Amino acid sequence: MMLPINLLSIFDSLRDDQSALRHYKKKLHEYQEHEAEVLIDIGVIYLERGELERAVKNFEEALDTYSKLKFPEGVAYASELLGDSFMALREFNKAMEHYSEALSIYSDLNPSLAEELKEKIYEAGKIREALVSQDPPESESCEETSENHELDSETLALFRFSDRLIELIEGFEDYATCWDNRDIEALEDNLESATVIRDRPTEALLNLLMGRYHLEEGEIYDALKSIKKATRIFRDAGDSGGAAVSLVMMGVVLFIMDERENLYSVFKEALEIFRSLEMREAESVTMKIINTLSKM
Repeated sequence: MMLPINLLSIFDSLRDDQSALRHYKKKLHEYQEHEAEVLIDIGVIYLERGELERAVKNFEEALDTYSKLKFPEGVAYASELLGDSFMALREFNKAMEHYSEALSIYSDLNPSLAEELKEKIYEAGKIREALVSQDPPESESCEETSENHELDSETLALFRFSDRLIELIEGFEDYATCWDNRDIEALEDNLESATVIRDRPTEALLNLLMGRYHLEEGEIYDALKSIKKATRIFRDAGDSGGAAVSLVMMGVVLFIMDERENLYSVFKEALEIFRSLEMREAESVTMKIINTLSKM
């Protein structure tokens, strides 16, 4: 009579073990998914800080985890972030491979995200044209160089497009006459006053105009300093549009300085801000600037 009771106990024990096993497998899956999310979060921080190799390492680990978990949304997101990272590293073929992987998944699961990624890929292609190293120009003789003082058509177009972006910033019309007449002394006086009274929007705008003037004068490092300051103040003042215009100007200066490792992220952020604010003209002018840089 004891045998059936023992068998029942064994079956109960087996059922308990199977239930426990399912429970622990579920907890392990949740833990691995959480681990992948943490890897993504850390990678994004590294990406924003410009520590691109560390960002790639975290995104690749997250991608591997999502793949093992058979979680397509995670695979797509990690692939897209890897594309962003490799674009910033100027490893364009790898970037496009990851963008394509993300796009194929988004197309099945989330058409709206697929459309957004298509726009990003289009922009990335345009930015890539501007970032690809150009063949070095043939060396000119000292005599030829001394005779060629006039600005070329691309540089003039670049200044014209840059001015059009700045004109879109709120408050520019108050200083349009000073700027058109290049009354730099008046602009500097107004900048000093705005700084003293903590008029942040005006301070940001005038710093940007001074940066644009330094750029025109060939004072590249002074231009970068003023534009970076303008970007920071625009952000502090909550003017995203002004900050985006400053980012585009910063990209132009970085291109001229041949410091192109951060160009993609700078232009990308500016374009994303313009799109979110529906500043279509600013977005269009920025693409013209990028196309102009690709010809220089």
